[in-house]
Amino acid sequence: MSITVRMSDLLRTATKIPGPVAIEARTPSECLRNLTARFPVLGQWLHDEKGNLKPQIWLLVNGERVYSDELEKPLNDGDELRIIVAVLGG
Repeated sequence: MSITVRMSDLLRTATKIPGPVAIEARTPSECLRNLTARFPVLGQWLHDEKGNLKPQIWLLVNGERVYSDELEKPLNDGDELRIIVAVLGG
C-alpha cells in the first residue's frame, strides 16, 4: 500500500529530498526502512548508532503521534506519515 511521507523543512533541506514521497509500506517501521533504503542520507538523521529512532525525531500518522513502541501498527493505503525534528531551545 502507498503511504505519503512528508518531512519537516529542516530534514528536506539537510537531505535534499524533494517534497512528498510515496513509499510502499504496511507499518511505520517498514516505511522508515524503505525510505532510508531509497534515501540513505536520511538514516543518519533518523537513527542512532544502534539503529534506534533518535528521540528528537517525531513521527505522526494522519496527524497523530506514533511512539517507538507503536512502529509495528498497521498503516492503511493513503495514510500520511510526517517526520518532524523536534527542535528545543531557550
